[in-house]
Formats: sequence, C-alpha cells, structure tokens
Amino acid sequence: MKKLFVLILLISSINVFSQKNIFDTLTIDSTTKIIGRYPQYDKTKTYKKYNFIIEDSIEITKFIQNIKLGEEIPNSSERPAFRITVVKNFKEEGTWTINPTQKSVMTHDGHTYKFDLNQITNLNEKYPFGYYYEEVIFKSPEEYQKYLTIQKNNPNFLFDYAPNFKYEGSFEIEFKKSNKFSSPKAISEFLYPYIDKIVEKDKYRVTYTLNEKNMRNNGKSYTMTITGPKCIYEKLKIKKHKNENWQPTIEDGWFFYRK
Repeated sequence: MKKLFVLILLISSINVFSQKNIFDTLTIDSTTKIIGRYPQYDKTKTYKKYNFIIEDSIEITKFIQNIKLGEEIPNSSERPAFRITVVKNFKEEGTWTINPTQKSVMTHDGHTYKFDLNQITNLNEKYPFGYYYEEVIFKSPEEYQKYLTIQKNNPNFLFDYAPNFKYEGSFEIEFKKSNKFSSPKAISEFLYPYIDKIVEKDKYRVTYTLNEKNMRNNGKSYTMTITGPKCIYEKLKIKKHKNENWQPTIEDGWFFYRK
C-alpha cells in the first residue's frame, strides 16, 4: 500500500504551496528537489544557517502542504536575501525570494506576502545542505551541451545557469567622419538596409562603444560593432569599407554542486 501511495505521488500533479503557489502545479518525480539557499552573490553567506535540501517525494509533499503565506503586501526586497527553489531534471523551475529581515517573500509571479520565517529556520537540522558553484567559459552551444552532459553524470551536480549564445559573434567596420557618416546613429541607419537583406532584424545588433580605438580616433572616425551570425561578416559588402576582427561569442555558464 505504501509503495502504491509513493507511485501516485510520483505520477500525479499536485498544487504547490496551496493557496498562493510557487508554481501552479508540480509533478514530483525522482529528479525533483526543493532547495533553500543563500544566493551565490552573497560572499558572506549571511543566511547559510537556513540552507536545506529536500529530495524525498513524501517529504516534498509534506513541505508543500505545510508552508503558508500571509496577506499580500506592497512589493519589497532586501539584499542579501534567501531563496527557495524547485529544481527538476537539473533545472530551476521557479524561485521564491525570502526577505528574512522584512519577514516577507516575493513569489515567482512578482507578488509579495508576509512570511513566518519560523517555517524554514529548523529545516537545516533535518535536511542540511551546502553547495558551491563554478563559472565555465564556452565558445559554442555545442561545447556547452557536451560539458553539461558530463555534469549530469556527477552525483553532486544540481543545476546550471546556461550561457545565452543569442549571437554567434561580432566584427567591426570603421567609417571616417563625413557629411554622410556624421554620427554613429547616421551610420547605423545606413547599415540597417544592407544587413536586413542578409538576416532578420532580431538576429543582429549594431552598436558604437567608447572603446580604446574610438577614444583614440577622437571623433575623426567611428568604428561600429556588428553582433550576430557569421554570415553577416561573410556577406556584408560596403564599398570602400572592410569587415574586420571577427570574434566568436564567448559565454559563461554557472554550474551548482552540493558539497
């Protein structure tokens, strides 16, 4: 009978945190975890004493049934705060941000409620938890996916924040200042029709930054940076102007592990 009860828990959807949900529904399976932790940016680990991790399906259900929120109040936050997160299949599915000093919580949908901190203060004793994270640089989505697959075989791996990789890379084009190319804005508007013939508008961006080269040229020329797929670098042809310094995008991913 107990095995049947556990099986039902694993395959059925249940409401999370009853009246005001962290998520609308949560399907509990063998990969589901509820993690309470100080945020990784808090180098002093202010609320480390509250850290916990719940992995057993029955204990997760009890936690969901017992946690309560108070009345809704105006949005507020503090830094550092504390987080309660549902992790499933190595991904964060949603997070509550606890404000211990203010005794409030901001839920995943951006609403803030009163919160009795006593509901979580003793969880560390029963479900102790420590963690660390690593930042890893990637040159391509394929490199990231290969690394992630390896981490999933590590029993201590919890979840990751994936790199963005919206753009493949970037390159530069220099324009001498003239009546036609009088400003970065004028140059951008000149470039758009050419690039639009190669890729869609949301696939690239044209920017001007006050980097060392532009500062050195002191307004006598403008070096524009075009970010997007490499086909722009290969196909864009502007008479008397050269595409230069193609740089593949380098992104970082954050990987979290239990200690």
